[in-house]
Order: sequence, then C-alpha cells, then structure tokens
Amino acid sequence: MSEDIQRLLAVTAEDVQRVYRKYLKNKPFVAASFVPRGEKALALADSTAAQVEEEQIVTGAEEQFDASVQADYQRTPSSFDRTREPSYGEPAQTAVPQVWQEKLANGLQVSGIENGEVPTVNFSLVIDGGQLHEKIDKTGVANLTAMLMERGTARRTPEELETAIQKLGASISISAGEEVLRFDVTTLARNFEPVFALVEEMLLEPRWDAGELVLAKNSVISRIKRAAAEPNAIAGKTFARLLHGADSIRGYSRLGTEASVAAITMDDLRAFHRDYLSPSVSRAHVVGDIARGDFLKAASSLAKRWPAQEVKIPDPESVAAAPGIYFVDVPGAKQSVLRIGRPAMSALSADYYPAVFSNYILGGGGFASRFTQQLREGKGYTYGIRSGISAGKTQGEFMIGTGVRANVTAESVQLIHNILQGYGLTYTEQDLETSRSYLIRSNARAFETASAKLGLLESMSRYGWPADYVREREAISKAMTVNKVRKIAGSYMQPDSMIWVVVGDRATQFSRLEELGLGKLTLLDGEKLTQMAELSSAD
Repeated sequence: MSEDIQRLLAVTAEDVQRVYRKYLKNKPFVAASFVPRGEKALALADSTAAQVEEEQIVTGAEEQFDASVQADYQRTPSSFDRTREPSYGEPAQTAVPQVWQEKLANGLQVSGIENGEVPTVNFSLVIDGGQLHEKIDKTGVANLTAMLMERGTARRTPEELETAIQKLGASISISAGEEVLRFDVTTLARNFEPVFALVEEMLLEPRWDAGELVLAKNSVISRIKRAAAEPNAIAGKTFARLLHGADSIRGYSRLGTEASVAAITMDDLRAFHRDYLSPSVSRAHVVGDIARGDFLKAASSLAKRWPAQEVKIPDPESVAAAPGIYFVDVPGAKQSVLRIGRPAMSALSADYYPAVFSNYILGGGGFASRFTQQLREGKGYTYGIRSGISAGKTQGEFMIGTGVRANVTAESVQLIHNILQGYGLTYTEQDLETSRSYLIRSNARAFETASAKLGLLESMSRYGWPADYVREREAISKAMTVNKVRKIAGSYMQPDSMIWVVVGDRATQFSRLEELGLGKLTLLDGEKLTQMAELSSAD
C-alpha cells in the first residue's frame, strides 16, 4: 500500500494531460441517453433510437421448467474423488482484538484498537438520536442537518472545506439515520491530527449557508420524487409504516416528504444541532495506526470546546398493522417486490442470537438457505431472497425481502408461506450442524478488516457488550438444539403473524393473490399513506 501511495503522489498534471491526449481525446466512444418516454429531444444530438424488445410475461409459462434436469458432462480425471467433500478440522480460535477505552473530560466515551498493518486510521463519531428526535409533521430535519454540516464551516466555504479534506487524502462524511447522526472518517495516519481538527470544526462550527440549504432541499426532494416511482422504495416505505404505525417516527422515511422538506427552515437545523448533539449521548471509535495517547491528544481540544448537556432519546411505541397481505399497485410492473415480516426482539433480548442462528437455514445463509434453494435454485422465481433479524436497543424486526417475476407473484407468496409454515417441523440435526459450523468457523476472520474492527467497537459501545461477545455467541451456537430452533420459529417465524407487502401490477396479480386464500388482502394507494395510518390503528 505504501508503494501505491508513492505512485499516486508522483503523478503530475502533465501525466494526466498526456494520458488524456493518448487515450481519450478524439477517440471513438459510445454514449447512451436515457430520457422520459416521448421526449427524444432531450437525447444527445445524432442519437439512434435503441431497439428494446420486452420479454412477454406469461402466467403459467414457468410450468414448462424442470428444475430437476441435470447437465450431462464428462468429469475431468482427478487423483482423488471430487464428489466427496473433505472433512473439516477443528474450528480456529477466534482472535479478538485488544480494545482500549477512555472517557474524555466532557463525558465522551471513546474506544479504540491499535493496528499498524497499514498506515491509515478509521474513525467514527456516533451521536444517538437521529430521526428519533423529529416531529412527524416535519420529517427530514436530521438528514438536512447532516447535509448542511458537510457543506462548509464558519471558517471555510464548501469548496475550501472540500479542498482541505482532499489535500490531506482523507474522507469525512456526515449522515443521519433512524437512531443516530454520525461522522465517518478515513485518513492517512500521519494526517490524523489535522483531519480530526477539521472534524471538530465541522461538528462545532457549521456554516449554515442559506444557498446550500436551498440546494440540499432540492436534492432531497428530487430523491423523494424518484423513490415514489421505484418499487423497492415503495415496498420499504409501505412496510415500515405498516410495521410501526402512523404515530411512530420509525414508520417514516428519514428523507421526509416533499411538503415537510419544503417547510424546513435554517432555524430548524440550528435547533436540532443545538439541542441534540451532545457528548453525553455520543460514542467515538478509532481503529488503525494510531496510539491511544496520540488520539487522546488530538481529541483534547474537542473535550474542552464541546460541553455536555442532558439529552433524552425518544423511544416511540410501534403499533403494527394487522397481519395480512397489503398490495400496492404499480401498473405494468414486470416484477413484484415482496417485503414480509413482523415485529421481533431487541438486540439485548436473550432470544436475539438464537433467532439469528435459527434464521441461517431459513433465509440468512445464502445458498444454504431454504428460501434460496427453493425460490431461486428450484423454481427460478427470483435472483435472490434473504431473511434476517434487524434489532436495536429497544425493538427489532424479522423481515424477508425479494423481487420475483410478475407472473409468479402468487406462486412465490404461496411457496414462502409454505416454507415458513413447515420450517420448525422440518428442521433437522444436519441443519443444526450446518448452521453451527458456519457461524462458528466464520468468526475466525470476523475482525480482519478495519471496518470490521470499527463495527466491533460500535456494537460494544451501543449495546454494552464485552469485547469477546463473539465467543459468547459461539457458546450459544454450540448449545442450540433442534427443539430450541423450533421454539424460535414458533415464536417469530409463523406466516400468519406477518405483514405481507406486495408491490406489483394489480391488473394481473391482485386476483391471483385473492385466490390463494391466505388471509385478508388489502389494496393500498402508494401515494396515500394516510390509508396505512388507519390500518395501523384499526386492530
């Protein structure tokens, strides 16, 4: 890596111009224009219309497909039998990095891992709260606050800030999520101190540029408009609202709505920054080629300049809609998007890791999972399908996600329902051993990368877990039994307890779903979330 860095530093402006003249200037090229239907004038001059042939989606055509057919081929001669899988050795001992922890004078919790394999440092500052602090009638404040904090400081214009970061060979990003606002930083180790000084400046001295707020709001509104026509985004938005209800901020997009974003003012952003960003609810994590003392020295100014204040993190109650199938119409869709799930346990629950273990054979294990084996490999309905447990400190969710060919929407829903219904009863000792082997053996390389080490620190600081929590999980894996998996499946993975969101073509798929008889089927208007609000409070 050091040699690569030296080669990059040796590149001159003349080198760039030489390569441009040799390989790009006046050379043949292919350009594609994608424009709204009927607006050919927006395409590049002298463009030729592409001939696109759409495959006809025919219901029942999949019945001609025989997944049992095997290819006939001659095996390559070998000195050993390649049809027999080699036996495994004993699992390698999980290597847990050495973690140091400190508390700065302002109360900021800091944890770190020293690693000198490469001369870089990864750093994150995680401030709890994020979207949870927002009001339902003004969503999007946390996201816009993060965006404006990236766009200049009281001392630097946006261009000057970007140039300063680039000259140091660093990356500093600020983002807001459902539960946090965070800084993510990567830098060369030798430049950590000036880079951290820029982080401090961006945190404590935002520029609050009115022109940049206009640009940021326009950008967010454009994203919201695009998402309104994108089936995966529609499915995600609909599922979140049904899972959490109209009265929980968790059921709303972190981007906000067109109306809420338009109504946000600079005073809203200043107030969010003033009231909710405090070291008392923050956690800092550092991994890389930097000693503990050097980090604390770089952070000493921040400890003095950023005083703590009391901040209460809201924990809104989620009220899920009644189980059933909810359909959102996207006329003419060639694919249906499915989001299926239900509320589940928090990451601090005793059921959490047993549920992760139990999900491996169901839908968490890729090609080892039943969903993939049956819907992709066996039927060819989808390119990919997964299920998983997503959990926070106070609540979580179990979710299945996939996109399927439109003409097998009903068949896919029925097959997923059947797999869920029979999962516990058909779970075997071999399934248990497969899950145990993967989940334990994969820990041997769990903390090889800097991002993985940073993830370890963030999990420790968020949940209060010990540094060797992976070994506790190994003990859980070893103690799992078929009956324990069946108990988890009975509690969290029953199809009749779930919300089934289907986003697709109503004209061809709605009546076919009705014919399945799998419970109440409700048609939703994707543009009118108030309908979902009524559903979430009806039960």
